[in-house]
Amino acid sequence: MTASTRPDRTAAGDVLDVAELRQDAELAAVVRVAAAVTGVAYATVNLLDTCEQHQLVPHGFRGASSPVEESLCATMNACGARVRVHDDLSADPALTGNPWVDGRRSRVRAYASAPLVVDGVLVGTLCVFDTAPRTFPPDAGDRLADLAAVVVALFQRRRQARQLADLAAASAAARDQAEAAAAHAARSEAFTRALLEALPVGVVAADADGRITLFNRLGRQWHGLPEQYADRVEGAELTEDVVDMFGLSAPDGRRLTLAEVPLARVYTEGRVRDADMAIARPGAPLRVVRASGTRIVDDEGRPTGAVVAMMDVTAQRELEARLREAALHDALTGLPNRALLLDRLEQALRVQEREGLPAAVLFCDLDGFKQINDTLGHAAGDAALLRMAGTLASAVRPGDTVARIGGDEFVVLCPGTGTEAAAHTLADRIARSLATPADGGPALRSSTGVALSRRGDTPDTLLSRADAAMYEVKRSRR
Repeated sequence: MTASTRPDRTAAGDVLDVAELRQDAELAAVVRVAAAVTGVAYATVNLLDTCEQHQLVPHGFRGASSPVEESLCATMNACGARVRVHDDLSADPALTGNPWVDGRRSRVRAYASAPLVVDGVLVGTLCVFDTAPRTFPPDAGDRLADLAAVVVALFQRRRQARQLADLAAASAAARDQAEAAAAHAARSEAFTRALLEALPVGVVAADADGRITLFNRLGRQWHGLPEQYADRVEGAELTEDVVDMFGLSAPDGRRLTLAEVPLARVYTEGRVRDADMAIARPGAPLRVVRASGTRIVDDEGRPTGAVVAMMDVTAQRELEARLREAALHDALTGLPNRALLLDRLEQALRVQEREGLPAAVLFCDLDGFKQINDTLGHAAGDAALLRMAGTLASAVRPGDTVARIGGDEFVVLCPGTGTEAAAHTLADRIARSLATPADGGPALRSSTGVALSRRGDTPDTLLSRADAAMYEVKRSRR
């Protein structure tokens, strides 16, 4: 069965919509973070159907569908779902005949994956790989498992939001129909209200004229409405005053217009799915909710109102922010890592192309770091690295970047420095500061290579020239 003719839902769970997931920006962001955290070129979410493996939101390559019996992820999880980390698959005789390893589909060498388990069912994996062997960081498996948990939470949230929005819409429609029979309507309304009050999501509904007809308990709590205001809310009109009253904004703090509020959007768009909105109540932490809603119509297709269900995604947003921070910063020093440095270098080179202002790069290697570790211990080594980081950070301008790119290697990027003489002056200032013992610790020394950017440079060529200059300094001291 090809990707173009297969059903929209997977056999592993009728709530995982492949077409939706292929366009999911959050899922794509998690995949990019997985590649950055593990330092490999390629990453994807693999969804395992009964017959096929589907590569969703691939990073670094074009995804495709393939028979599930050829899938590395399905093969490795056949005897139990768990995190897998392999520095070189070609070294495993059991896998050398797999099409993804032997060249028929690819030549995967470095490989790591974490299972995606929804309601006890393995539905796929979060997978990273490369075509060359490599040594993964010791915590690569744990990082990948954390990200896989985010993917599973995203799957579950998609399912719950869709189910609850459909339930709320069905309940609202049932209540409209029940008005024809007063006795039945009373029982139906009581049941519907009790059901909506108990739901673990916020629900708001309005009639065809935009007047609020329902605001459930959790929705009122999130918007800061006391319990005694429940009756007063119903009948209120959806106006700009509502935006100001509840502090409705985008997650970045920008005030929403009335037309951007999910409930108002349903009236103009017919259906809203996964719209993020923040509720900024005075004295309360910012709450981020994800809203999905639909228009309600009667049997003749005439619109009778709208309903929106809201999920609290504040904790997930905070986790995603922490993961992004971890993917771009060094864990010990908090400085930008290689990935973020390369991005800053790219920006500096674009400025040079546009304005002709070169950037200086200082490649700093902490001399004697191995001896500090071996004689004084790793705690002393960490202290030396932290002092090196602090010295570099205090010596540069606000717009400069100090990064730790591995071990005892640091890089200072100074956009618009202009001359190598100015860069060497900065290097001398750093050397003098390191040579002055701090807090009773030993004096430190670094070998610093300087390179000035040229037109046509790439981040890698500029770093390579600074690295070579650093080794020249080291050789001159022997």
